[in-house]
Amino acid sequence: MARITVPKIEASTFKGWAFVLVAGVALTVIALLDRGGLNEVGVADGSTGCQLEVTADELNVRTGPSPGAALVETLTRGTVVDGTRVVTDGFRELEEGRWAADQFLTPLPNTNCA
Repeated sequence: MARITVPKIEASTFKGWAFVLVAGVALTVIALLDRGGLNEVGVADGSTGCQLEVTADELNVRTGPSPGAALVETLTRGTVVDGTRVVTDGFRELEEGRWAADQFLTPLPNTNCA
């Protein structure tokens, strides 16, 4: 039976640009897998027929139509998201049951957000 030997890892293994590069690539892959792949959450794909552009520098997205609802993410100016036509207490429902202040969302041309 063949014997497998595991090489001893030395401190010098963790020095140099090669290690930094390999570690960076590995951490990037892990981060992409952790968030569900290359498709960004919060980016419009047109699935709801209503696409909205964020007009605030930062827009909080919440679990419900209330400033007290739990914060799930923050969108930045220019981000385009899929939304619905449902507006409750000044909050517009976005895709996947998320909510954001409607006053900071502008419907894109040729979408049905009204």
